[in-house]
Amino acid sequence: MNRISVFYDHIAEAAAQSGLSIGKVLEKCGGYGISAVEIQYTRLKENRKIICKALDKAGLSISSVYDFYDLGSDAPDKEIERAYDMLKMASELGAGKVLVVPGALNMAEAAELAACAGDYDTTAVYMDGNAAVQNMKKSLRQICEEAEKYGITVTMEDFDGFCQPFSRINELLWFMKNVPGLKYTLDTGNFAFSDENVLEAMEVMKDYIVHVHCKDRAVEETVGGKYCKGMGASPAGRGYIPMGEIIQQMLDCGYDGFFAIEHFGAADQLEYMKQSAEYLTSALEG
Repeated sequence: MNRISVFYDHIAEAAAQSGLSIGKVLEKCGGYGISAVEIQYTRLKENRKIICKALDKAGLSISSVYDFYDLGSDAPDKEIERAYDMLKMASELGAGKVLVVPGALNMAEAAELAACAGDYDTTAVYMDGNAAVQNMKKSLRQICEEAEKYGITVTMEDFDGFCQPFSRINELLWFMKNVPGLKYTLDTGNFAFSDENVLEAMEVMKDYIVHVHCKDRAVEETVGGKYCKGMGASPAGRGYIPMGEIIQQMLDCGYDGFFAIEHFGAADQLEYMKQSAEYLTSALEG
Protein backbone atom coordinates (compact mmCIF):
# COMPACT_ATOMS: atom_id res chain seq x y z
CA MET A 1 0.00 0.00 0.00
CA ASN A 2 1.02 3.60 -0.43
CA ARG A 3 2.11 4.86 2.98
CA ILE A 4 2.49 8.60 2.47
CA SER A 5 0.02 11.01 4.05
CA VAL A 6 -0.07 14.78 4.51
CA PHE A 7 -1.69 17.23 6.90
CA TYR A 8 -5.02 18.49 5.60
CA ASP A 9 -4.08 21.94 6.91
CA HIS A 10 -1.31 21.99 4.29
CA ILE A 11 -3.84 21.20 1.58
CA ALA A 12 -6.12 24.04 2.69
CA GLU A 13 -3.17 26.42 2.89
CA ALA A 14 -1.90 25.30 -0.52
CA ALA A 15 -5.31 26.09 -1.98
CA ALA A 16 -5.25 29.56 -0.43
CA GLN A 17 -1.70 30.22 -1.61
CA SER A 18 -2.18 28.96 -5.16
CA GLY A 19 -5.77 29.93 -5.87
CA LEU A 20 -6.58 26.30 -6.70
CA SER A 21 -9.61 24.58 -5.25
CA ILE A 22 -9.27 22.09 -2.41
CA GLY A 23 -10.35 19.38 -4.84
CA LYS A 24 -7.62 20.30 -7.31
CA VAL A 25 -4.95 20.30 -4.60
CA LEU A 26 -6.15 16.91 -3.41
CA GLU A 27 -5.97 15.65 -6.98
CA LYS A 28 -2.39 16.88 -7.24
CA CYS A 29 -1.54 15.18 -3.94
CA GLY A 30 -2.80 11.90 -5.35
CA GLY A 31 -0.56 12.44 -8.35
CA TYR A 32 2.41 13.00 -6.02
CA GLY A 33 1.82 9.58 -4.47
CA ILE A 34 0.04 10.77 -1.34
CA SER A 35 -2.81 8.50 -0.32
CA ALA A 36 -4.16 9.89 2.95
CA VAL A 37 -4.48 12.93 5.20
CA GLU A 38 -3.91 13.76 8.87
CA ILE A 39 -6.79 15.94 9.95
CA GLN A 40 -7.83 17.88 13.02
CA TYR A 41 -11.02 16.65 14.66
CA THR A 42 -12.40 20.20 15.09
CA ARG A 43 -12.05 20.95 11.38
CA LEU A 44 -13.50 17.58 10.41
CA LYS A 45 -16.48 17.95 12.73
CA GLU A 46 -17.34 21.37 11.31
CA ASN A 47 -17.12 20.33 7.64
CA ARG A 48 -17.35 16.55 7.65
CA LYS A 49 -19.59 16.06 4.61
CA ILE A 50 -17.71 18.47 2.39
CA ILE A 51 -14.26 17.21 3.39
CA CYS A 52 -15.17 13.54 3.11
CA LYS A 53 -16.77 14.07 -0.29
CA ALA A 54 -13.60 15.79 -1.54
CA LEU A 55 -11.37 13.06 -0.12
CA ASP A 56 -13.49 10.33 -1.65
CA LYS A 57 -13.42 12.01 -5.05
CA ALA A 58 -9.63 12.26 -4.90
CA GLY A 59 -9.26 8.69 -3.66
CA LEU A 60 -7.63 9.70 -0.37
CA SER A 61 -8.33 8.23 3.06
CA ILE A 62 -7.73 9.50 6.61
CA SER A 63 -4.59 8.19 8.26
CA SER A 64 -5.01 9.85 11.66
CA VAL A 65 -7.29 12.31 13.45
CA TYR A 66 -5.82 14.67 16.03
CA ASP A 67 -6.78 17.52 18.30
CA PHE A 68 -5.72 19.67 21.24
CA TYR A 69 -7.26 19.20 24.69
CA ASP A 70 -7.11 20.59 28.20
CA LEU A 71 -6.93 17.34 30.14
CA GLY A 72 -4.77 18.81 32.90
CA SER A 73 -7.64 20.69 34.55
CA ASP A 74 -9.44 19.47 37.67
CA ALA A 75 -12.69 19.10 35.70
CA PRO A 76 -11.85 17.61 32.29
CA ASP A 77 -15.16 15.79 31.73
CA LYS A 78 -16.23 17.90 28.74
CA GLU A 79 -12.82 17.48 27.14
CA ILE A 80 -12.95 13.73 27.66
CA GLU A 81 -16.39 13.61 26.04
CA ARG A 82 -14.98 15.55 23.09
CA ALA A 83 -12.17 13.01 22.81
CA TYR A 84 -14.74 10.20 22.89
CA ASP A 85 -16.55 11.82 19.97
CA MET A 86 -13.24 12.05 18.10
CA LEU A 87 -12.76 8.31 18.61
CA LYS A 88 -16.25 7.59 17.30
CA MET A 89 -15.72 9.78 14.26
CA ALA A 90 -12.31 8.27 13.53
CA SER A 91 -13.84 4.81 13.65
CA GLU A 92 -16.68 5.78 11.31
CA LEU A 93 -14.20 7.19 8.80
CA GLY A 94 -11.79 4.27 8.91
CA ALA A 95 -8.92 6.00 10.69
CA GLY A 96 -7.15 3.53 12.94
CA LYS A 97 -5.26 6.09 15.01
CA VAL A 98 -5.88 9.34 16.83
CA LEU A 99 -3.37 11.78 18.31
CA VAL A 100 -4.20 13.57 21.54
CA VAL A 101 -2.30 16.69 22.61
CA PRO A 102 -3.45 16.64 26.25
CA GLY A 103 -2.61 20.09 27.60
CA ALA A 104 0.07 22.25 29.16
CA LEU A 105 1.65 23.35 32.42
CA ASN A 106 2.04 26.93 33.53
CA MET A 107 5.41 28.59 32.92
CA ALA A 108 6.69 28.05 36.46
CA GLU A 109 5.82 24.36 36.42
CA ALA A 110 7.32 23.95 32.96
CA ALA A 111 10.57 25.52 34.12
CA GLU A 112 10.76 23.14 37.08
CA LEU A 113 10.21 20.16 34.79
CA ALA A 114 12.76 21.39 32.25
CA ALA A 115 15.38 21.58 34.99
CA CYS A 116 15.10 17.85 35.71
CA ALA A 117 14.06 16.46 32.31
CA GLY A 118 17.49 15.06 31.45
CA ASP A 119 17.10 12.20 33.92
CA TYR A 120 14.20 9.74 33.82
CA ASP A 121 13.96 9.07 37.56
CA THR A 122 13.96 12.77 38.41
CA THR A 123 11.44 13.43 35.66
CA ALA A 124 9.21 10.66 37.00
CA VAL A 125 9.28 12.13 40.52
CA TYR A 126 8.15 15.49 39.15
CA MET A 127 5.46 13.96 36.92
CA ASP A 128 4.16 11.85 39.80
CA GLY A 129 3.82 14.95 41.98
CA ASN A 130 2.31 17.41 39.53
CA ALA A 131 -1.48 17.72 39.67
CA ALA A 132 -1.95 18.73 36.03
CA VAL A 133 0.18 15.84 34.76
CA GLN A 134 -1.72 13.43 36.98
CA ASN A 135 -5.01 14.73 35.58
CA MET A 136 -3.67 14.20 32.06
CA LYS A 137 -2.65 10.65 32.95
CA LYS A 138 -6.07 9.82 34.41
CA SER A 139 -7.92 11.31 31.43
CA LEU A 140 -5.69 9.56 28.88
CA ARG A 141 -6.33 6.25 30.62
CA GLN A 142 -10.07 6.78 30.21
CA ILE A 143 -9.66 7.74 26.56
CA CYS A 144 -7.50 4.69 25.85
CA GLU A 145 -10.07 2.43 27.50
CA GLU A 146 -12.82 3.94 25.35
CA ALA A 147 -10.64 3.58 22.24
CA GLU A 148 -10.48 -0.19 22.75
CA LYS A 149 -14.20 -0.37 21.97
CA TYR A 150 -13.51 1.00 18.49
CA GLY A 151 -10.21 -0.73 17.81
CA ILE A 152 -8.55 2.70 17.71
CA THR A 153 -4.98 3.37 18.85
CA VAL A 154 -4.47 6.52 20.92
CA THR A 155 -1.12 8.25 20.48
CA MET A 156 0.88 11.20 21.79
CA GLU A 157 3.71 13.00 20.03
CA ASP A 158 6.83 14.89 21.03
CA PHE A 159 5.32 18.38 20.98
CA ASP A 160 7.40 21.45 20.22
CA GLY A 161 6.28 23.64 23.10
CA PHE A 162 7.98 24.63 26.35
CA CYS A 163 4.90 24.25 28.56
CA GLN A 164 3.84 20.83 27.26
CA PRO A 165 5.10 18.06 29.59
CA PHE A 166 5.67 15.70 26.66
CA SER A 167 8.21 17.58 24.57
CA ARG A 168 11.21 15.57 25.80
CA ILE A 169 12.23 11.92 25.74
CA ASN A 170 11.84 11.16 29.45
CA GLU A 171 8.50 12.92 29.72
CA LEU A 172 7.09 10.90 26.83
CA LEU A 173 8.49 7.67 28.22
CA TRP A 174 6.77 8.39 31.53
CA PHE A 175 3.39 8.73 29.80
CA MET A 176 3.95 5.51 27.85
CA LYS A 177 4.76 3.62 31.05
CA ASN A 178 1.86 5.08 33.00
CA VAL A 179 -1.02 4.94 30.51
CA PRO A 180 -1.89 1.38 29.37
CA GLY A 181 -2.57 1.20 25.65
CA LEU A 182 -1.08 4.61 24.86
CA LYS A 183 1.33 4.67 21.91
CA TYR A 184 3.70 7.15 20.34
CA THR A 185 3.62 9.20 17.15
CA LEU A 186 7.22 10.05 16.31
CA ASP A 187 7.56 13.62 15.10
CA THR A 188 11.00 13.64 13.50
CA GLY A 189 11.53 17.38 13.82
CA ASN A 190 10.19 18.24 17.24
CA PHE A 191 13.07 17.00 19.38
CA ALA A 192 15.03 19.85 17.84
CA PHE A 193 12.86 22.19 19.91
CA SER A 194 14.13 20.67 23.15
CA ASP A 195 17.61 20.19 21.66
CA GLU A 196 17.49 16.40 22.00
CA ASN A 197 18.76 13.72 19.62
CA VAL A 198 15.91 12.25 17.58
CA LEU A 199 17.87 9.04 16.92
CA GLU A 200 18.39 8.55 20.64
CA ALA A 201 14.70 9.20 21.18
CA MET A 202 13.80 6.53 18.62
CA GLU A 203 15.91 3.96 20.43
CA VAL A 204 14.33 4.76 23.79
CA MET A 205 10.79 4.86 22.38
CA LYS A 206 11.05 2.10 19.77
CA ASP A 207 8.55 -0.22 21.48
CA TYR A 208 5.84 2.45 21.36
CA ILE A 209 6.15 3.99 17.87
CA VAL A 210 3.07 3.35 15.72
CA HIS A 211 2.96 6.45 13.51
CA VAL A 212 5.46 8.90 12.02
CA HIS A 213 5.29 12.61 11.21
CA CYS A 214 8.06 13.41 8.73
CA LYS A 215 9.03 16.92 9.74
CA ASP A 216 12.37 18.25 8.52
CA ARG A 217 13.87 21.53 9.76
CA ALA A 218 15.68 24.35 7.98
CA VAL A 219 19.02 25.61 9.29
CA GLU A 220 18.92 29.10 10.80
CA GLU A 221 22.10 31.02 11.58
CA THR A 222 20.75 32.43 14.83
CA VAL A 223 20.27 28.97 16.38
CA GLY A 224 23.21 27.24 18.01
CA GLY A 225 22.05 24.15 19.88
CA LYS A 226 23.75 20.78 19.86
CA TYR A 227 20.92 19.17 17.90
CA CYS A 228 18.76 22.20 17.07
CA LYS A 229 20.08 24.07 14.05
CA GLY A 230 16.85 25.90 13.36
CA MET A 231 13.09 25.49 13.52
CA GLY A 232 12.13 26.64 10.03
CA ALA A 233 9.93 24.68 7.65
CA SER A 234 11.60 22.42 5.08
CA PRO A 235 10.52 19.78 2.59
CA ALA A 236 11.36 16.30 3.86
CA GLY A 237 14.94 15.43 3.01
CA ARG A 238 15.99 19.03 2.37
CA GLY A 239 16.78 20.09 5.96
CA TYR A 240 19.19 18.96 8.66
CA ILE A 241 17.07 16.28 10.36
CA PRO A 242 18.52 12.82 9.50
CA MET A 243 15.40 11.77 7.60
CA GLY A 244 17.05 9.03 5.58
CA GLU A 245 18.47 7.32 8.66
CA ILE A 246 15.17 7.67 10.52
CA ILE A 247 13.15 6.13 7.69
CA GLN A 248 15.61 3.30 7.19
CA GLN A 249 15.60 2.46 10.89
CA MET A 250 11.80 2.41 10.91
CA LEU A 251 11.71 0.09 7.90
CA ASP A 252 14.39 -2.16 9.40
CA CYS A 253 12.25 -2.50 12.53
CA GLY A 254 9.31 -3.67 10.42
CA TYR A 255 7.28 -0.47 10.58
CA ASP A 256 4.55 -0.61 7.94
CA GLY A 257 2.47 2.44 8.85
CA PHE A 258 2.13 5.90 7.37
CA PHE A 259 4.85 8.50 6.92
CA ALA A 260 3.03 11.82 7.21
CA ILE A 261 4.36 14.93 5.48
CA GLU A 262 4.42 17.89 7.88
CA HIS A 263 5.76 21.38 7.28
CA PHE A 264 3.58 24.04 8.90
CA GLY A 265 4.63 27.53 7.90
CA ALA A 266 5.85 26.59 4.40
CA ALA A 267 5.97 29.51 1.98
CA ASP A 268 4.72 27.29 -0.86
CA GLN A 269 2.84 24.32 0.54
CA LEU A 270 2.10 22.75 -2.83
CA GLU A 271 5.75 22.74 -3.88
CA TYR A 272 6.88 21.54 -0.44
CA MET A 273 4.34 18.69 -0.58
CA LYS A 274 5.58 17.68 -4.01
CA GLN A 275 9.22 17.67 -2.94
CA SER A 276 8.45 15.84 0.30
CA ALA A 277 6.40 13.19 -1.48
CA GLU A 278 9.15 12.65 -4.05
CA TYR A 279 11.73 12.23 -1.31
CA LEU A 280 9.60 9.85 0.76
CA THR A 281 8.64 7.78 -2.27
CA SER A 282 12.30 7.36 -3.16
CA ALA A 283 13.29 6.58 0.43
CA LEU A 284 10.55 3.98 0.85
CA GLU A 285 11.25 2.31 -2.48
CA GLY A 286 15.00 2.35 -1.97
